[in-house]
Amino acid sequence: MAMEEARKELCVDQKREEEKWVTHYSSKHQILLVGEGDFSFSLSLASSFGSASNICATSLDSEDDVINNYKNAKSNLENLKKLGASILHGIDATKMKNLDDFKKRKFDRIIFNFPHSGFHGNEGDYRVIQNHRTLARKFFSNASRHYKKIHIL
Repeated sequence: MAMEEARKELCVDQKREEEKWVTHYSSKHQILLVGEGDFSFSLSLASSFGSASNICATSLDSEDDVINNYKNAKSNLENLKKLGASILHGIDATKMKNLDDFKKRKFDRIIFNFPHSGFHGNEGDYRVIQNHRTLARKFFSNASRHYKKIHIL
């Protein structure tokens, strides 16, 4: 009887660790999200996986600024923490390779949703477009040296 119980327990453990996929992202991947706004994308991934232990989500803004600027940010951050996410604020996606947090950890995927250099005039202005291009170029240069796949959405 004890052997049968042990087999059942093993099956339950295996199902808990079953890999889950959301498009290009697996619950087995170590995922870094940079430039988060209200952290809703990070929370969506974590909720789909049932855990955020494989997710490190970052924002350029401080935690206070994120909470003040985005209506749902506070609850999103709280839920991510409950699911086990690593959350970092004040992270510049163009300089992250120099940070100790990223020197020690390897990521299978880096996601930068809607990279934006900030609001500095009309979006169609040549200078603003160049700022966005520079941001993307610096991000790629920084991230590509240490990570397997980079996704900009």
